[in-house]
Amino acid sequence: MSFTQESLCKRLLQRRLLCQNIKQAHQATLLKKNKRPLDDWQVKLGKNLIFDISGLQAVTDVLLAYQGNANKVIFKLQLSAQACRDYYSHNSYLDKSGLINLPIEATRRNATSSNSVEESLLIPLNELSTPINYPKSLAKAGFNNTPLALLMPYTCDHDLLFANQIAIFSMLSTRLRKSPISWLRAFFSRRKASFNKRVSLLWKQLDPTAEIHPTAIIEGSIIGEGCQIGAHCVVRYSILGKHVRLHDGAKVEYSVVDNNCWLMHDLVLYRSQLEKEVFLIHGPYQFSCFQNESAAFASIMMDYRADNKAIRITTPNGIKEYQGRFLGALLEEKAKVFGGTLTAPGITIPENLKVTTNINNITTAKHLLEK
Repeated sequence: MSFTQESLCKRLLQRRLLCQNIKQAHQATLLKKNKRPLDDWQVKLGKNLIFDISGLQAVTDVLLAYQGNANKVIFKLQLSAQACRDYYSHNSYLDKSGLINLPIEATRRNATSSNSVEESLLIPLNELSTPINYPKSLAKAGFNNTPLALLMPYTCDHDLLFANQIAIFSMLSTRLRKSPISWLRAFFSRRKASFNKRVSLLWKQLDPTAEIHPTAIIEGSIIGEGCQIGAHCVVRYSILGKHVRLHDGAKVEYSVVDNNCWLMHDLVLYRSQLEKEVFLIHGPYQFSCFQNESAAFASIMMDYRADNKAIRITTPNGIKEYQGRFLGALLEEKAKVFGGTLTAPGITIPENLKVTTNINNITTAKHLLEK
């Protein structure tokens, strides 16, 4: 069995996955996966598929367990209703039965066109299920289910936010299985939490060149080369690339922050993705995606609809309704949103656009002199 992805769609060539160019990340994953190829199947991955090593292993497991006679196999992803809602509900590959049609095709190496039989196989994924007891004023209590492997067809740039969210937990799950030190530390820890949670919180990977203030808290995270993390910062279940700056009091959870980003004092970043050279001040910024060189200055980015209607997002295939409860803004490359503005849930700010409040609502020196 060997995996190939002959090309990558143009849009994905520009995007990032866990602080890596997606093409490079895919090439590294394929190289690792194909070290021990089997001779029976050839698996072709579609040009718009985002994946990680755990995702390819899930495909492998299904094919190895297959006992049928088909020469060609296609795949559908089978997830819980909660995982479909939060990560795939807007995706055009989601069918009416709640399955995700994957752009993956496997053929037997000795197959002939005269004896062609096709079959569809289901790929179930393990999920991390976390109960969330929201305040009643916000939403009903429920569960967040995150797949522990990444197989996501790309349909719009919001998929990059969801793919990075899945990839964080997939990566952590893989790393923790290979970290006996974290398991040993968790055994002796007096923290009031489940054993698995203690293990995940105690694991971390810190680059020796990173400057981390002694009052900062780093849990279940990767801190890259040359990062500067100030006093009383918190980084939890997140990945920081190279030369990221977190000023005093900044808090980052369940997020990916790419190279050379600046997060200013007391900022809160939650379940978001930042590509390179992003600047953020104030906030909070939640469930949002910031592409290269974008910025937000003390703006309010809504991520929740008070009327409980579906959040509408813009895709190349038109407006889609996202069924998850929370989704913030997507800022395309070099877009900037300035203070005094309020953005709707799920909105996309186009490339290079500057969003500002009405000049008449801004107090200026001229206005003061006129008074």
